Amino acid sequence: MKNKLSATFSQGFQSGAFIRVGENRDLSLFVGKDEKGNYAFDFRGSYVPVRIAQSDVISVQQGKSGENYILRFSLCNNELLEYFSTFCQDLLDSTESIKNDEDAYKTLCSRYFSWKKLFRPNKGGMNDNEVMGLIGELLFLQDYMIPHYGVEMSLDSWMGPEKTHKDYSTKNVWYEIKAISAGKDSVKISSLEQLDGDDEGFLAVYCLEKMSPTFSGIKLNALVQNLMTKMGTAQNREIFMSKLSLYDYDFSPEYDNYVFTNVGFSMYNIGDDFPRLCRKNTPTAINKIQYEIFLSELEEYKL
Repeated sequence: MKNKLSATFSQGFQSGAFIRVGENRDLSLFVGKDEKGNYAFDFRGSYVPVRIAQSDVISVQQGKSGENYILRFSLCNNELLEYFSTFCQDLLDSTESIKNDEDAYKTLCSRYFSWKKLFRPNKGGMNDNEVMGLIGELLFLQDYMIPHYGVEMSLDSWMGPEKTHKDYSTKNVWYEIKAISAGKDSVKISSLEQLDGDDEGFLAVYCLEKMSPTFSGIKLNALVQNLMTKMGTAQNREIFMSKLSLYDYDFSPEYDNYVFTNVGFSMYNIGDDFPRLCRKNTPTAINKIQYEIFLSELEEYKL
């Protein structure tokens, strides 16, 4: 999904001005600004409307104009214009092969309901460590999983949001992802099961240095945006957004204050002689264990 609408919105509009967008001439889809000066997406057609709840950021309006109805999504917070344009591009892409208004209306409503949970302004509920952890998993999804396994298998294997013991688990290979602060020489293993398993496994470690908010580095929202363009289909975007929501992630501008630079990446093979604790070698009386591993002691396992 290439976001062509970002450039369209950046041109600016007068209040109440709209232009038709998309290559599907069977549907009447428009972007512009509503009468209040808010950026908006319009669908105009003949369909039976249903009641749609608004989000904190996107206003939903429905009305009749002549023989047709108008469905309008308006952005109430201009700080989120970049993400709103991606949402609008998704609406276009999801309806590009639809021929009738009724099916288009149902699809647009469905896509809005999927995006709605990510548009919760200024929530920013994740702390520094949680943001770093999610950035690590998303960098690995972008740089390793998708190039090696493709989008669908990568999304299916991404188990981190579901709080399982492994962040990524394919049919016969698993990956555990860690993001640590620059200068730290150890990674925390949060359970006995995290590095345990009969299948082939790998530990991937990102070393991230926190920078000032004005630095042009890695930002969570921008990383999500970039990955959204790689999803390919509406179904993949749906799965991706659902998994993000399990982290309590939203498009909060607050996350743009967390800026990092990647100062190092290492991946280690988890073989039989890798220094780790396993369930089978632990007394049954021990229920939970957390421990740390010195990265300087893992050179022989580095790929």
